[in-house]
Amino acid sequence: MTERNKQSTGLYIHIPFCRSRCSYCGFVSCVNIERANDYVNALTSEISQRVKGNIDSIYVGGGTPSVLPAGLLGKIFSAVRKKADISKDCEITCEANPDSCTSEFLSEATDCGVNRISLGVQSLNDDILRAIGRRHTARVACDAVRLVLKHGINNVSCDMILGLPEQTENDVVDTVNAFADLGVKHVSAYALSVEKGTAMYESGYKPDDDFAADLYDVAYSELKSRGYGRYEVSNFCVDGYFSRHNMKYWTRKPYIGVGAAAHSFYGGARSYNTSDISAYSNGKTTEQTELVDGRQAFEEYVMLGLRTSDGINVDDYFDMGAPADKYREIERLVKEGFIKIADKRISLTERAFYVMNEIILRLI
Repeated sequence: MTERNKQSTGLYIHIPFCRSRCSYCGFVSCVNIERANDYVNALTSEISQRVKGNIDSIYVGGGTPSVLPAGLLGKIFSAVRKKADISKDCEITCEANPDSCTSEFLSEATDCGVNRISLGVQSLNDDILRAIGRRHTARVACDAVRLVLKHGINNVSCDMILGLPEQTENDVVDTVNAFADLGVKHVSAYALSVEKGTAMYESGYKPDDDFAADLYDVAYSELKSRGYGRYEVSNFCVDGYFSRHNMKYWTRKPYIGVGAAAHSFYGGARSYNTSDISAYSNGKTTEQTELVDGRQAFEEYVMLGLRTSDGINVDDYFDMGAPADKYREIERLVKEGFIKIADKRISLTERAFYVMNEIILRLI
């Protein structure tokens, strides 16, 4: 990975609308798509007030951006282009669900400059998909990947969740191999988190953390065998197709988040927009801002950086506040086989990803 221009900024745009709510979903979302026009009006207003400078990555997430009524995605991008300089090589990602990833959506997306699609597949087992409330089947998901490629967007990412009800190791292997055979360039493999307030939580389902870890091991092995490198604990890609936008989060580069529940990190401060979609649509945006410096900045640098294969810079680690006695801790961790140092960068070894939190605590 190459260093991006430090003066460039990422832009996250949150679209909270979905056709239905999945049983595991704890994100800020709304199934009343009729409210989309009012929401986008508020969104473009926030863009006109907050977006500025050179933008080298844009990520449209949700919710389900692919369910927006025709023309609204174009309206959003028009507002962005009026306020910011979008770099020629800007990575522009838009999330989509397989059931709403239509030719009409993809035509509008490509007209907006979208060059990367992230599909919420989650599984390619139809029984599991039904159980968690997904609207697509395995066939629809695979057809969606092919349709994206047909529209000239060859940078396709697919999400999969580990620890779903009745999921087996074979399900994980089959899903990974299907992704690889379809030409998917990037895979995000997340352990299931069941949050309070979700339908899955109310049903009493609790994922088996040990089995989810086993599934992660299976996914990692299969992805590696199919040519996907792990560049962050939950993210894998073929060479050159890492998510430039998400790397901003893990390397503490600046990004502006617009929309309900969007987060920003800009000028050394983090800000959080209101999670109330109605309040946002009526003009309320930023809810809280906090300066991130000193000890908090140091801990973030270590915790986020060590999630990635690039790791952290030794000089920055000590300059930001690590005490001198951490040199000995680093030596111990190297001898124990948990970290490695190359080109003045500390990174986790393969076995350390399974005890990552423990290693981080030892270094902060």
